[in-house]
Amino acid sequence: MAEIKYPEKRTFWKVTATGVEHCGFTDNDQVTIAPNAFTMTSDTDATTIYPPLPASGTLIEGDIYSYKGGMVRIEQTHERTIYAPEDTPALFSVYRANTQGAEWVANEKVIAGDERTYAGKTWICLQSHQTLVGWEPEKTPALWKEVVTMIDIPVWKQPTGAHDAYRLGDRVHYPKITDPVYESLIDANVWSPVTYPQGWKKL
Repeated sequence: MAEIKYPEKRTFWKVTATGVEHCGFTDNDQVTIAPNAFTMTSDTDATTIYPPLPASGTLIEGDIYSYKGGMVRIEQTHERTIYAPEDTPALFSVYRANTQGAEWVANEKVIAGDERTYAGKTWICLQSHQTLVGWEPEKTPALWKEVVTMIDIPVWKQPTGAHDAYRLGDRVHYPKITDPVYESLIDANVWSPVTYPQGWKKL
């Protein structure tokens, strides 16, 4: 029987079956299914799975290697040079697991909606891009927007009964504190904004 899992954060996964490997990220609230025919590694130290970056030879676009306690992705097929990956962002990008809410780093591919922390603040990516030194979030308003949260509005939590069900007019963040605010349109609301969208209004 398949295992069904709802991760709470972006999670690295790798599936191996009869010598074929697949890997990627699962965003929060997405379903991950691992049939018994597969061996699935989830939310692990991904840096221990990939081979070390070789000092010479041909590197193929899309391949991933471990490097200095982290990982790098090959951006262009090329012959390995003497230059370090961090000095050649056209050839390498930083590849990290479980990155949602992680510290901003240079040379990492980010997609719209990704969140990073920088200078003690949380930022959300507005346009997919590869981060670069000089393109820090506070310097690039076209690429990043600071996340300002209303701390008096709680995150939605599954009610256990009538005693803690949401009332008409109650407001919550969903699915986490940095996400949009929803207002309940009904009393005795025990459904999430995704499960029963008719019961909520996005503010």
